Parts: sequence; structure tokens; C-alpha cells
Amino acid sequence: MRRPVFVFLSLVLLTVSCAFAQQQLTNVYVTGDNNGFSAAGANDSAIDLKKSLTNKKTLRVVDSPAEADIIVRIDSRDSHKEVDGYTTNTNRSDDGRSSTRTTTTNDKTVRNLHATLMAGTFTQALTAQSEMSWRFAADNIAGQVERWTRENYSKLMARRASGGNIAPLPSSSDQTSAPPPSPDSSDQTDESTIHPGMTPDQVTKALGEPQKKVNFGTKSLWTYKGMQVVFEGGKVTDVKF
Repeated sequence: MRRPVFVFLSLVLLTVSCAFAQQQLTNVYVTGDNNGFSAAGANDSAIDLKKSLTNKKTLRVVDSPAEADIIVRIDSRDSHKEVDGYTTNTNRSDDGRSSTRTTTTNDKTVRNLHATLMAGTFTQALTAQSEMSWRFAADNIAGQVERWTRENYSKLMARRASGGNIAPLPSSSDQTSAPPPSPDSSDQTDESTIHPGMTPDQVTKALGEPQKKVNFGTKSLWTYKGMQVVFEGGKVTDVKF
């Protein structure tokens, strides 16, 4: 009787593994360029960061910002000295009657790496330090990037599905100044009401077929012109304008 149980568990694990394998990677573009200029050592650290990010299983380093979900820009790097301890030497006279002590400071070099993570209009400063090398500082930045993308994965994928990627989603002012929709769509929008709890069929009846659908587990994102409808468990949970 145990064998069917083992087979069932194996199938469950295989299904979970396939689900993880199908998860889309987050595209990252790394640059040391800042408006056509580069700080000293920025390009070298950009190369180090690319190598570190390449080893991350959830990230993919891309060659152009147009392909990227996020951009990481190396802004600058610098170093400073810190006291790491003291060394005291005792010197005695030849006759042993007197002695002198000399204390010296032991310094260490701390390397500071400064970067900026950008996703649409969002920016976040990243800072890392290393006493070992610039490569270790880049590894630290890569770890911060990986953690941030995991925490914001669903939002990044929704932005990608809407065709946004790095380009920011339309702001309220952009929508106000946009040209009016065609007569057919305006009639439909004026008479349509979306509220939490509606089913996909009810939304389709009210708004028609969406321009794009993205499914992620129990969540779905339907994109219409000027708005997005979020479903969870087959019910509307949010509408974004």
C-alpha cells in the first residue's frame, strides 16, 4: 500500500518542480553609464555585477534596456580607511633596566559601491561594502537586487504583460490628455460598472474581451485600454487605472 503513496508524492513534487521551471525570469539590464558619463571604476563594477547576477536562478541579464524589467545602474564607488585594531611593540634596553612601548594603528580598506535600481518611475538606492574586493561588493548588490525582485515579482510581471517593462505606466495626467476613444468603446465604458466579486464572464459581458490576459496561479490580470482588472480565485479583487 505504500507504493501508490510514494508515486503520488513523486507526481506532486514533479508538478511543483515544473511550475517553478515555468516561472518567467526577471530581466535585468546593468550599466555603468549615467547620462553619457561614467564614474571612475563604474564600468568595472558593472561587469562584476553582471557576473554575479548571471548566477542567480530567478534573474536573466539582458543586453538592452528595452528588454529589461529592471535596470541597475552603477553610480559610483569609493573607499575609506577604518581602524581594525592596534599593535603594541615593547623594546627593552640591552641591560634590561628600561623599556619603551610603541603602539601603531592597524587600518583596513573598506570599499563602498553605490548603485540605483530602477523599475518604471520607481527608483531605489543600493549601497554595499566589502573589506575584501570590489567583486564582493558587487555580489552584495546582486543579493539586494535578487531579494527586491522576489518581493515585487508579481508587479514586475504585470508591468511586462501590459507592455510597460521599464517604460512607466500611463499616469492620470497622461490619461486625461490622451485622445478620446472611439464612439463604440466610449459608449461601452460609460455604461459599464466593475465591482469586486464579479466573475470573468460578467466582466467580459460588461467590457468585452480584454486586449491581453496573464494568468499566474490563482491570479489573473486582464488588460483593457486605460485600465487593468485583477482577478483572484475567479473573482475581481482590484481595478487599476
